[in-house]
Amino acid sequence: MKRLIMIALITVTLLAMIGCVSGPPAFDAFEKDQGVVMPYLMFGDKTEGEHDSEAYLFDKPKPIAADSQGNIYVGGKKFLLTKYTSEGEFVKILAERGDEDGQINYVKGIACNSMDYVYATDSINKRINIFDAEGNWIRSFGEEGNGPGQFSDIGPICIDEDDNLYVSDDDNGVVVFDKDDNYIKSIGIKGDDEGQTSEFGWLATDDKLRQLYVAVDGLGKIDVYDMDTGELKFDMGGLGNGPGMWEEDIEGLAVGPWGLLFAMDEAGGNIKVFQGDGTFVTQWGKAGLYEGELASSESIAYDPKNRRIVVADEKNYRVQVFSLDALGF
Repeated sequence: MKRLIMIALITVTLLAMIGCVSGPPAFDAFEKDQGVVMPYLMFGDKTEGEHDSEAYLFDKPKPIAADSQGNIYVGGKKFLLTKYTSEGEFVKILAERGDEDGQINYVKGIACNSMDYVYATDSINKRINIFDAEGNWIRSFGEEGNGPGQFSDIGPICIDEDDNLYVSDDDNGVVVFDKDDNYIKSIGIKGDDEGQTSEFGWLATDDKLRQLYVAVDGLGKIDVYDMDTGELKFDMGGLGNGPGMWEEDIEGLAVGPWGLLFAMDEAGGNIKVFQGDGTFVTQWGKAGLYEGELASSESIAYDPKNRRIVVADEKNYRVQVFSLDALGF
């Protein structure tokens, strides 16, 4: 009798545990545009007087990133690399303009690794600058050229779960380095033929699907590469006015929860959402100047701690942060 009671208790406990575990939500193909969604947070301004620190006076914020604690890193023209808390409070300026160690001349890409080290490109000096979690410069690497591990036209970057660094270098494809800055390989060949990519832009990786996403700016599409073999598997999007298509330029990319890919439509002022197989799920936002609207935005990032999408709203001189919970993800 005691044995039967024990088995019954174990069965009930297991069923309760199973019931408490929720799987990923079901994402259907595109049904509706969510329109303008109010941001969870918005900070930055073009005019003086609103904030105590000049670091809030964005001069066209471009690349953006978020670390595991939700801290936000913004690259721009006036302040090359600046850190804010997840609530938009200014923390510090990591890098000034210049050619010396720890300085940056023009930043096109920012990414954070598993230790919250911050990687920032310098497209003029053809190098990658690395800062620790406290914002202190550690080292730089890179040199100009077209050989293995060299840079010609260095652009956006991303980092995978093994802390491998992927660098978009338009002439050399995507250049991959390990966590110790050693060159591993290059992915993709620039060109217009089958299996080639005409332009290498913003990047993102899906480690579960082993896919590297490459924004092909002028063609309004995303090329999808196998992270291991380097093979071009398929593309998604394209130029047009239909669901999942771009009016003009495709910009920032970010992989969020459930392997969803978030992609910035610069001209349309909206953020599009795809599944890893290219199925278009939804979009939100529109071009404009008001809260929740976007103007020539180039870069987005995923904040995993707070489940938010962070956007560098370039020509509105601000950062907007959207809650995925509010969007139904």
